[in-house]
Amino acid sequence: MKLAGLDKWFGKNHVVRDLHLDIKPGTMTTFLGPSGCGKTTTLRMIAGFQEPDHGRISIGDRDITDVPAYRRNTAMVFQEYALFPHMTVAENVGYGLLVRGIRADERKRRVRAALELVELDGMGDRFPGQLSGGQQQRVALARALIVEPDALLLDEPLSNLDAKLRESVRMELHRIQRRTGITAIYVTHDQEEAFALSDEVVVMSEGRIQQAGPPDEVYYHPANRFVAEFVGTINLAPALVTEVSGSVAAMQCASAEVVATGLTRPIRAGQTVVIGVRPESVQLCSVGEPLPTEDANVLPGRIAGAAFLGHKLRYTVEVPFGSTPWVVDQFDPGSSVGLSGEVSLVVPRLRTHVMSEE
Repeated sequence: MKLAGLDKWFGKNHVVRDLHLDIKPGTMTTFLGPSGCGKTTTLRMIAGFQEPDHGRISIGDRDITDVPAYRRNTAMVFQEYALFPHMTVAENVGYGLLVRGIRADERKRRVRAALELVELDGMGDRFPGQLSGGQQQRVALARALIVEPDALLLDEPLSNLDAKLRESVRMELHRIQRRTGITAIYVTHDQEEAFALSDEVVVMSEGRIQQAGPPDEVYYHPANRFVAEFVGTINLAPALVTEVSGSVAAMQCASAEVVATGLTRPIRAGQTVVIGVRPESVQLCSVGEPLPTEDANVLPGRIAGAAFLGHKLRYTVEVPFGSTPWVVDQFDPGSSVGLSGEVSLVVPRLRTHVMSEE
């Protein structure tokens, strides 16, 4: 699937801005971003529910920009399950085949196969009101898959489920997408959901794509400050690039010298950048303790507070660079009593990430 130069206006509000994206067949791509960033509008343009003011949409060699929604061979799973309450599960799942004129015996066979796929076999005679929220969502998924669409479109389909059920259905959705090999596009504002499901994550803000790539790339190599702060927790500080050699950069961060390796974007000496470090990438050492300094940056700090969160101890550390304290996570602490006073922050150079402000 290819999205080429999509623009969408609602009155004076430019909600999607010159959006370009290639989506590989058989992959799960997730649009991730805050409310109002344009992700759902983009999905609805792909579905044919809204027309782009500019740009083209194609699936394979077929341009579908001007094709009506019912002829695009896409299927949508909504946040609200949109099941017919007066129809049985089997009737709901087979409805798309019915309107396509598929004969009864073939409908029955495909409905049975679809219910087996979503692990609801034996429930075809029930009504939606007799099912749990997770089961209803799987019925909606089976209804979408049974028509064998070229693309499966999912608009925050798990947002109405509680946390535990949401994780269970998410795993089920991932299994089904991998098993069927269908091209799927998912919309969410939940980053954990996006990372767990996706081959590619597309981070959006104010109608523009800020970054698109595999989940680990988006997390560990954010393209800019917005992506870094939106995706997870990150510690940021301004720095001046003093030297660049290949994929290695030396920088001055206040009075500290910092080195970053594994650069994924070009930078130059004399450039002002932002360094970012994830809380789990930092090791804290008391003053006087031997430091594992090989391939690591050592930065000064003072413990300002600690919160015991069960699986981890989260420290707040005052640092002489940047405008806010840093956050450092120690996993499996074994105790709610941790470090205090002056410390050294040991940050692997490979986990010292460099990005632009914009």
